[in-house]
Amino acid sequence: MKKSFRKLIPVAAALGFALAASSAQAFTLKDGTNVLASDATTLDWNTTGSGVAKGVGPFGSPLSVGQNFQFLYQSNLASIDGNTTNAFDSGLDFNANGTKGAGKAFEFTIVAKLTEKVTSLAGTTATFGLAGTAADNKVAIYYDTAANASTTGGTGFDDGQLIALLTIVPNNTQSTFTIAGAGGQGSTKLNADIVETGDFIDPAYLQGVTHLLFGVNFESNLNFPAGNSATLNFQKGGSALFPDYTVDTAHDIVFKVDGSNTFALPEPGTMMLLGMGMLGLVGAQRRRRAPKA
Repeated sequence: MKKSFRKLIPVAAALGFALAASSAQAFTLKDGTNVLASDATTLDWNTTGSGVAKGVGPFGSPLSVGQNFQFLYQSNLASIDGNTTNAFDSGLDFNANGTKGAGKAFEFTIVAKLTEKVTSLAGTTATFGLAGTAADNKVAIYYDTAANASTTGGTGFDDGQLIALLTIVPNNTQSTFTIAGAGGQGSTKLNADIVETGDFIDPAYLQGVTHLLFGVNFESNLNFPAGNSATLNFQKGGSALFPDYTVDTAHDIVFKVDGSNTFALPEPGTMMLLGMGMLGLVGAQRRRRAPKA
């Protein structure tokens, strides 16, 4: 028995340090049955993704610290890192033009809703944090063989098979935006976890990220005017989770959103604690079995 626990010591130490050095969870993308990509870490969403800040327009209107507003986002998958299969390369419809492309078989889409709060103002730059309840702050991924997402129409993003639903959490969630003349640029970083009952990730589509999952990190660039991401509609797929919304052109601001997300492992410090905890357990077992003097 002593030998068994002695052998576990270097294993526990190695696990602690190896996981501490990790930041992204490798996963396999599937279509419910077949592998589409393996050894992947990042989903890259289309540059024609669109977002709307509700009730804070027209553009350039003054904001105030503590002001809350809702932000909606929608996009479709453009590419993935890792080793892709022929089924992915030939079958992914990455054009959000509302119709299924010739020879294409499927699409992946992402939608999100969150309540943001103005946390600081400095000159022409505003910083935003997360507000609202867990139910107000959700991100979802869909798989759809109809491949009917439309950027201009705002339709087809939340009408497929729901394969992941997560709650956006305050930790590491922040946005900034800087006005520049009649336009502006900004960025958004979101962190989402399995928090509430009903949150999940379906391993039949995203295999390998249902365990040791502490979050989904999402990062994006925001641009105004929206250009080829312009739309008057958001999440018009009939989902009860993401109610249909029509842009109020007098009071809302529509942005071009170019984003990607990475499935993340626990923070390095957390994993080091896990590794050290394992070492502590090994030590305790050794002391418990040590012969009495």
